[in-house]
Amino acid sequence: MFMNHPVTEYQGIAPENVFFVSSDRHVQLGYGCVIDFYQYELYPDQPLHIYAQMDAQPSAKPFLFGALFARAGEIRDQAGSPARFYTQVDPKDKQTLDFYVKMGMKNDDSEDLYSFYLPYGRAGAPMGFEYWQSPLATPQDEAALLDRMNLYRIQPINRDYLTLWRQQEHFLALAYYRQGAPVCEAVFTGSGMTATLVSIYTVPQYRGQKLASQLIDAACVHLRDQGVSQLYAHIFKRNQPQNGLMRHLKGQFIQPVNYLPGINMMK
Repeated sequence: MFMNHPVTEYQGIAPENVFFVSSDRHVQLGYGCVIDFYQYELYPDQPLHIYAQMDAQPSAKPFLFGALFARAGEIRDQAGSPARFYTQVDPKDKQTLDFYVKMGMKNDDSEDLYSFYLPYGRAGAPMGFEYWQSPLATPQDEAALLDRMNLYRIQPINRDYLTLWRQQEHFLALAYYRQGAPVCEAVFTGSGMTATLVSIYTVPQYRGQKLASQLIDAACVHLRDQGVSQLYAHIFKRNQPQNGLMRHLKGQFIQPVNYLPGINMMK
């Protein structure tokens, strides 16, 4: 088999991070790529994430996986930072998951769906904080919200998702502010009797004050008035603060939404 890179960027990805594999007769068998990014807020001890994507014939997958893993090692070495080399697999796709596990990945992370009933609380802010709806009057406001939310996510929210969520009857974006800046913010959306907590974060220096659970309590006052009786949330298995929030809310695990198998690459 042969491996080569594109001459220029491919779908916005640097050519050295894209691999095309072909047979000895130069018949293309597939391609793969790696995308690296930092997530300091969710995983401060292992901030570098290297996402691998492959679309190839079964015969070419081991060869291609080896090239992607080697490239991930180069990125890790250049950064001098612990890294997580991972991919995403549909929970129904057992064959693909088995392949990645055979190649050395551990199925130790996932994006999980939880449900919980609306807690009873009050629509206010703790002492020293202000409680506002997040401004979304202009495209600049929308971009600012997305920027803030995506600092604390593995899978970024884009403008299309935000537009779709805002069209739902239970869209709600709320935040606690201090000195004019949001320090804890949450976005909900949904219809009928259910809503989903699609994103929530607390700025690191304000963690440990139960702001997230209090903000959810405050949001639920509004959602209950709109007829919502049950909430859903997507939680990453490896993220301890998110799991702690679900335990506090007595959340019930429903099912994995995505498996995120990976390899922890230390320095």
